Amino acid sequence: MRKPLIRITLIGIKKTYYNKLSAKTNHKATSKGLYWQDLISLTQQWKLLAGLRYDNYEFASNNKLNHQSRSYDGHTLSPRVGLIWQPIASQSFYASYSKNFAPYGGRGLITIATDSKTVYDDKPQYSRQYEIGVKSDWFNDKLSSQIALYDLELYNVRYQPDSVNDPYNWQVRGSDRSQGVELSVIGQLSKNWYINSGIGYQQAKVHKDKKTPANEGKYLSNTAKHSGNLGVRYLPHENWFTEVEFNYKGSMYNDDKNLVKRPGYGTWNAAIGYQTRSVDVTLALTNLLGKEYWRSSSMPGTPRAFLLTASYKL
Repeated sequence: MRKPLIRITLIGIKKTYYNKLSAKTNHKATSKGLYWQDLISLTQQWKLLAGLRYDNYEFASNNKLNHQSRSYDGHTLSPRVGLIWQPIASQSFYASYSKNFAPYGGRGLITIATDSKTVYDDKPQYSRQYEIGVKSDWFNDKLSSQIALYDLELYNVRYQPDSVNDPYNWQVRGSDRSQGVELSVIGQLSKNWYINSGIGYQQAKVHKDKKTPANEGKYLSNTAKHSGNLGVRYLPHENWFTEVEFNYKGSMYNDDKNLVKRPGYGTWNAAIGYQTRSVDVTLALTNLLGKEYWRSSSMPGTPRAFLLTASYKL
């Protein structure tokens, strides 16, 4: 006679503890704007571009649990003016000035602390840009080119002193300045070939740093001196197309102290497609050669990817 088999199963009970809810905050953003711009012909060759934008904004955070709330608001004027000289129909020379802003020091409409002890600078981040350039049309307007020199300054800039170890700490630096030149060529090369290209060079540096004066004159992190792109599209048939594009970004620093530099990179993209009035099918290949690179000190580049899209219009 067999003895009965007794099985004993031990069941462990896992209990999860949750902290008491400490905040339940609602955020509300309101933005209003009024914009005016006009292009005035002074003579047959000279034109004046003038514009003005007025913005009014308000952002409020309200903690429903402790009934604390804070808000910030403001208003600003953003002017724009440009002078254009067009000696012939295909050539235009211009000079322009513009001023813009971003609420809350360039960090946008984001949450703010609701307690009365926290101190923050709610002034906007401003930018002013001077630019001169030449726009040209060639070969009966089939090809267009533009070259521009610019001087761009951002002031009341916020930044992260240590984005890796303390990503929530933002401080007011002062101002950044970028001076550079850009050249672009787009249009039709021949019956079936089209081009879209551009190249740029810039010197982007810390102009003023109230917190760390030693950073003044240093290159901005995550900003390359050299950049460029070259895209070519081929249309062998009315409905078919294929294109190849190369994008390049030069080396850049990972930190504001310019101690660590990561290499530049270039990526190839390609696409082939079929288009009619009703049908649109495209196969796109991103990072065709599977280039490994880093877009920032903590963000890897996009790996090789294939995307097939199709649409039909009735």
